[in-house]
This record gives sequence, C-alpha cells and structure tokens, in this order.
Amino acid sequence: MTTGNRKQDAGTPPNGSERRRFPRYEALGRVLGVLVTADLPVRIRDVGLGGFSAETVEPLATGAVLRVRFLSQDDWSGELVARSLHCRPSVAADGTPRYVTGFEFLAGTAGDSSRVARELVTKVTSVELFDGSSS
Repeated sequence: MTTGNRKQDAGTPPNGSERRRFPRYEALGRVLGVLVTADLPVRIRDVGLGGFSAETVEPLATGAVLRVRFLSQDDWSGELVARSLHCRPSVAADGTPRYVTGFEFLAGTAGDSSRVARELVTKVTSVELFDGSSS
C-alpha cells in the first residue's frame, strides 16, 4: 500500500503522526495541564488542533473522557474535553518512571472547543494561526 510518497507494508499500521489529521507541536514547557476530572497535574508534551499528549506518574485508562485545563506562561487558561486513546510506559530525564497518554479533543459543551484548541496551539507555537474566516 502506498501512503503519500512512501510505501508501507499492508500489515504495518501507520505511526502516530501518519494517523493524525493535524500536526503536533512540542509544548516545551509553554503550557501546563491539569486533568480537572481526576484533579491530576500533567506535563503536556505536545499539542495540535486534534489532541495532545501528556506525561503522568500513574497510567491513565484508555477511553477515559476527561476535562482538561491548560495554562500558559502569560496566565491564559482554557478547558477542553478529551478522550484518552492510548497509554504507554516511559521514563523521565532523571530516570523516574512515567506514562505518556495520547488524547483526542472532543466537541465540548462549555464554550467553543475549536477556538480553545487554536489558542492552545498558538500559545505553544507563539504564532497566530490563520483560518481564513474574519473575526
């Protein structure tokens, strides 16, 4: 099977970046996260318009739907609802065991989730995103 300009074995699933609809950007400490539903602070690893990944000290259940609050260095904060898609073991730079969980954003009932996701990506990339619509 051919995927873009790359050939891929039909039995090999695409890696995470090939399955995503939107690119991910490394957070590099520009935003912090709190899983509000679980009252658990998390280290945000990367974000995109469709989701994010976070690092925790305990594993998170796959399929869990959680409200997540993001906080940036300039005191901006926003909340989104997200579903955990996968959780894998990892190790922090100091050797401490950690878990990395990938999340997808869900359409929220409180506020405009697309607007919050765009603002989150802007905070991480430090660039304005243009969507073609006038505000």
